[in-house]
Parts: sequence; structure tokens; C-alpha cells
Amino acid sequence: MISSDLDKMFNPRSVAVIGAKQIDPKTPYLGMFGSLQQYGFKGRMYPINTKLTEVNGVKAYSDLSQLPEPVDLVIVSVPAPYVPEVLRDCAGTGNTRIHIFTAGFKETGEPRALALQKEIETIALQHHLKVVGPNCMGICVPEIRLGTWNNPVEKVGPVSFISQSGGHAQDFSNYASKLGVGFCKIVSYGNALTLDSTNFLEYFAQDPKTRIIAMYLEGVADSRKLFTLVREINKIKPVIILKGGLTEAGKKAVASHTGSLAGQEQFWNAFFRQTGAIRAYSLEEMAHTTLAMLHLQPPRGRGVTVMGTGGGIVVAASDVCSRAGLELPPFSKTMQKALRKFVPEAGNMIKNPLDAQPIIMEPEQLMPETLDMIYDAPDLNMVILSLHMDWIGPVATPRLTAAIKTLFPAHLKDKPFVVCWRQTRNDPEMEMVCRKMESELLDAGIPVYRNFEHAADSLSRLSGYHEFLAKQKSFMAGSAETSEMRLAS
Repeated sequence: MISSDLDKMFNPRSVAVIGAKQIDPKTPYLGMFGSLQQYGFKGRMYPINTKLTEVNGVKAYSDLSQLPEPVDLVIVSVPAPYVPEVLRDCAGTGNTRIHIFTAGFKETGEPRALALQKEIETIALQHHLKVVGPNCMGICVPEIRLGTWNNPVEKVGPVSFISQSGGHAQDFSNYASKLGVGFCKIVSYGNALTLDSTNFLEYFAQDPKTRIIAMYLEGVADSRKLFTLVREINKIKPVIILKGGLTEAGKKAVASHTGSLAGQEQFWNAFFRQTGAIRAYSLEEMAHTTLAMLHLQPPRGRGVTVMGTGGGIVVAASDVCSRAGLELPPFSKTMQKALRKFVPEAGNMIKNPLDAQPIIMEPEQLMPETLDMIYDAPDLNMVILSLHMDWIGPVATPRLTAAIKTLFPAHLKDKPFVVCWRQTRNDPEMEMVCRKMESELLDAGIPVYRNFEHAADSLSRLSGYHEFLAKQKSFMAGSAETSEMRLAS
């Protein structure tokens, strides 16, 4: 039943906003109803306000009983003391799917607010209400233009995000969208009155439009259920998790944010190890990892080739890759001999990392053979192309961009590769050139990072996820073989 209700909440044809207000030009936030209007929600919208006859040009109603129909989703934006009465009205009018934006409940820790939380919980359970919140931004679905905050993300894609924090829901989706990541569904669920992370996780697991699931968690009502779900879902759809509140300071912050119990770090270490969920330590890391998971094929190992410019950055790359758990296999003698034919000895290293400015500056002529050699080497499983854009310049960049888009996929085939770039001079023109290159590559589905560490860490997480899957398949195959032998004997 919850799945059916969630389907209507994430795909509503009609929405009512209780406490809808006129847009105030003096404040930056448009309000729940104003945000829906600005985003262009495709369904029917009903503002409810006891003091207004219209809201932002739309006819307003005094209460739910005056609406021409029960709606698929009710959004509640009234002061906390009025929420119990609103929930009773929802139940009495057959409106059982609710998002409570209102804060001022258990997250405050105040006795009065705790009692209010208990009261709305009793009402919700008694009347079988499906509640997102309270104290949250609710649901965003770019495809149908459903969103309750200012300027939600535009790009539609296969990533769904479950966030206990409304601010993180906005920040992660905004940051990831700059990397070309498109979103299917986003939910901020706050205090988790009747719907918790596990409910949304189950729903996204069955959602055919969701291919990758990202999560920001503070506390979990049923950690055993979360463990079981993630362990199974992660085999089919990658689950990337940022867990907040593991330090003592973080635990205190979580308690005052959503009123959740954060949990012990030892438990979560074991959780990630046993479920294979991909762990992130920041929203940025989660976005970078999502980008890699979205576009890259499974690597055959942890051996990475670094193609770059500048001896110092090449040495630094070696250290970064080592810390990230990646390997830098040396090029074979045969490969070094072949590279030396067109890479001058002076100022260029050819052992891996490959410090090869000539290849980057003459990509049409020199890159195909180089990439073919990398593809043919069984221990070179991935490639990081590290570009010092000040050394490449505005004239050569368009040619290089075109070469990366065409030559790398054609010659590396199923071997994953990413691009990272840096530009340090105070040169506004070159910075614009770099951003244009980045945009073109991201539009082509090529992961691009502005930091070598981000590129290496993302490839490491990609490798770790597929290594876990391979171990699980091997274990299952071994178990099946053992069972067959026992039956045969």
C-alpha cells in the first residue's frame, strides 16, 4: 500500500498547499505555492488560505472540504500548533498523502514541541496517513516540474536522492547538476513521522526510471531493515551514502536538526563493509562518485594510467593514486620504446604517469596510437587525463576537446577514463575556454573534475563497488557449486 501511495506522491496530478501565501518581493523564498508555480508544475494546484480569495492569481479555498476533488498530495505550511488540526482535516476529507513543511517539533528538543510531535504521530497512525516530514522540503520531480524550493534542478536523469536534510537535498542536486547529472526523484523527509528512508529506498528500488540511488542519512528508525535493503538493492542499483553525525559534535548537531539518533561509527563501518554501499564523506564526493557511476563501465582492475603535463603534477598524481588505493603499473619496455618514437626524451616521462605534452598538443596524430597501447595492456585498466590548461592555451583547446570526445571512446572502448583540469593564471579568457571544454565533455557523458584527487577517488569508489559485486557473485557461485556437490554425494 505504501508503494501505491508513494507513486501518487511522486507523480501527483493534483496538489493542495495549506497555508499558501502571496509571493513577497521583499524575501528571497517564494513559498511552497510560489515555488510550484515558478517551477511550472504540470498538475492542478489548489492554494488554501482562510484569509485570501486568491493566491498569486489562483483561486484560493478556505479548507480541504471546499476543493472539487481529493488531491494526490497535500503540502502543509502552517505554524506548528495548527498542524494537528490540519491532519485531522486531511483524514476527514480523504486526503491521506501529506508533506509537512512546518518545523518546530522534536528537532527542537523542547518539551512542548516533543508533545506536539507525539500528537501528530498519533493522529497520523490512527488515520493511516502517509507523511513526508515534518521539518523538510519534501518532494522534487523534475520531469513533472514538482518542486517546493526556489529554482530546483532542470535536468531529468536516472539518479534519485533520499535526504533527511532539506538543505542537502537542494545543495547536492544543484552541485551534481553542474556536473551534468540528471535527476529522477528527490525527497527531503526531515523528522520521518510515518515515512522513513527505508520506505523511499524500497520505492526507488522498484522505480524503473531510477538507476542510481544517493542518500544522506542522519538517523534511521530501523537500521536492520536499512541494512537488509541496501545489501540487496546495491547488487542491482548502486547505493551511495553520506552518513552524518558520526563524530560527537556531529551527533549533537543531528539531534538538534532532525531529532534523530545518529548511531555508532563502528556500526556504520561494518554497514558499508558488509552491504557494499559506496561511502561518501561530503556532498561533493557523493556528486563526483555519482558522475563516475553514471557514465563509466566496470573496470577490470585498479591499474590506472595517468596522462598529464608537468613533472611535478605527475609525481603528485602518483601519491594521490596510491592514497586512493589505485595502482600505477609501469609501462612495458615495448610500450616505452614505442612511445619514445614520438615523445622526446628531454622533459617527458614515459613510465606511468605519462608526462607527454606533445601527445596532448598533437592529439589527432599521436593520441590514437597511445590509446591503443593502453587498451592492449591488460594491467592498465583506467585512464586519468590530467590537463594543465595554461600550458595548452585557447588555440589548442578546441582541437583537444574534439579529440577527447572522439578518440578516447573509440580507442579505449570499454576502459573507463576521466578528465581533470587545472588553470591557475589570472586569465579570464582562458578560464572561459576551460569552462566551455568542461561543458562539452560533460554533455558528451565524459566525467570531468577540477581536482585530481576527486578524479582518483571517484575511480577508486567505482572500482570498489564492482569488486564487491564480483566477490558476491563468486561467493554465490561457490555456494551453489558446494550445494550441487552435496546433493550429488
